[in-house]
Amino acid sequence: MRRSFIAGSSIGKSGRRLVRSGIVLGATALLALGMAGQSWASTPTLSWSTSAPTPVTTLKLPMSVDSAPDASGIYFAYYTTLESGTRPYAGFQPEPVDANGHHTLQAVFSSFNADATTADTHCNYGADGGDGVSCAVRFAYTPGTMYSLVLKRASVTGDTQLMTGDVVETATGASVAHIGSFSLPSASGRFKNADQGFIEPYLTAGCGQQVTVTYGKPVGTEAGTDHVGSLPAVTDPASGSCLSTTSETTGQGRQVTVRGNAAAAAGR
Repeated sequence: MRRSFIAGSSIGKSGRRLVRSGIVLGATALLALGMAGQSWASTPTLSWSTSAPTPVTTLKLPMSVDSAPDASGIYFAYYTTLESGTRPYAGFQPEPVDANGHHTLQAVFSSFNADATTADTHCNYGADGGDGVSCAVRFAYTPGTMYSLVLKRASVTGDTQLMTGDVVETATGASVAHIGSFSLPSASGRFKNADQGFIEPYLTAGCGQQVTVTYGKPVGTEAGTDHVGSLPAVTDPASGSCLSTTSETTGQGRQVTVRGNAAAAAGR
């Protein structure tokens, strides 16, 4: 169910596969590690909504990472569902510092649709070992600053639509990074106005981390009108996860602290 993403150069569709570079591993890798006694079938889940009365052409999904270790391990993901039912994912992953010592995030955008194609150098063919396209980019971030994933049905040409993913600074709208782009059949349609997400320890190291993030209000845009939703809610599973969460509402949004239980993970 959970998915992995990597960045890199584009690969021809005839060679469709996910290139695991060591930058990011998702649930497939986690389940493989489970053979050594560490797998987690459930994770904290996210519910989010815009106030749009119809599907939307553009989604803005804001989040700040307030504190996190400079290490890989936890993925804050949003599901998005298109009118046809196909479900692109997008989200943020804290990562190690860059060569200049700056905190970094990896932003992710991917499709698990077998008909997805890409010519974007930020993207590769394959998604979690199956069909699809995975796109990712790393960027330097300032803790406590809110960044928005901007996902668009950017254009429709004949029987194809172009989907794009970018990161902007939420407060100013300033461009931060291009995540990637891929094409889908035009019948895939627009984004539904509400959906879910998850918080995943995609590496077993994530089970020992503590990360605090703040979710802002999702915005759906259709026909030039912005529809601002309510703050997302995070719910822990009854069992099966090495992560637990606490939440509070602040002036910036819904602040969620995620705590890993490394001892529980080791004992599985």
